[in-house]
Amino acid sequence: MTRKNYSMKKLSPGYSKLLIVSMLTLFTAIFNPANAQQQQYANAYTYWDFGEDANDVQNVEQKIWIAMPAFSTQWVMTWAWVADPAHGGYLGFNTDENGKGQALFSLWNASQASGGVCKEFGGEGVGWSCRTPFEIRPDVFYQLRLSRTRSEADGVWWGGWIVENPGSDASKETSLGEIKVKSEMNFIRGNSINDFSEYYGQTREKCGTVPLSIFGVAPPAANKDASGNYSRNSKLNGSSDPQQNPCKTGDEAQGTLFKVENYDLGSASGALIFLGGTGNDHTLPGSIQQPGGK
Repeated sequence: MTRKNYSMKKLSPGYSKLLIVSMLTLFTAIFNPANAQQQQYANAYTYWDFGEDANDVQNVEQKIWIAMPAFSTQWVMTWAWVADPAHGGYLGFNTDENGKGQALFSLWNASQASGGVCKEFGGEGVGWSCRTPFEIRPDVFYQLRLSRTRSEADGVWWGGWIVENPGSDASKETSLGEIKVKSEMNFIRGNSINDFSEYYGQTREKCGTVPLSIFGVAPPAANKDASGNYSRNSKLNGSSDPQQNPCKTGDEAQGTLFKVENYDLGSASGALIFLGGTGNDHTLPGSIQQPGGK
């Protein structure tokens, strides 16, 4: 089932709307195949600005915080290739209808995968996806890490990792696997990197009953060198517009109520995505604190 995104933004020259449409379709096809009646337009994005000509990204890291998980919802970082702006991949988490979590890493038009629980996907777009069951904890930060790992004559490999409690003594790293794409897919378009939160569960009679989730994102950074320094840093460059969503009062059938607001995640100036619930829910409850008590 193809879904159209109600709020599409041109992130850089040639960055096609096709990537967004394909991404939404693939989420449903792989991770919710039996759900024929999905809530439409129940998503929100944040966009990042890496500056002009940031078309040399070969690794990227981002700290995130899933302050409030919800069932049938996903929280991912997405990107597109320089050589193919209509395709790319995503890395992050989602939950099933019972709230059980998994970590996932997927690339379109891939030919092979290794090192994890990976399988091919088909339908409207083809590629490989690697994923593993994962307990999503609101009391820790996670780091999404994507990196080009090796090159061969007929392709290039990219790896995806989840790091729990990054930078601490309790840090724990999970490799999701490596996926091979064509040789020319060796760089990521920096300004195509964004974050995406979506409820992809069954339709709701009223959009105000979409389950509430809260997703915190710090600015992603790219091209980390051996000394741990990044040559590409980003800043927030807007987000989806709630006024463009068909859900306005909470009584409509389609869409969802949401809010994206500026928020410091640790020491970084990022954003919080409140997706679902009612307008009264779109404030971080006093009972929820960032990991470390901030």
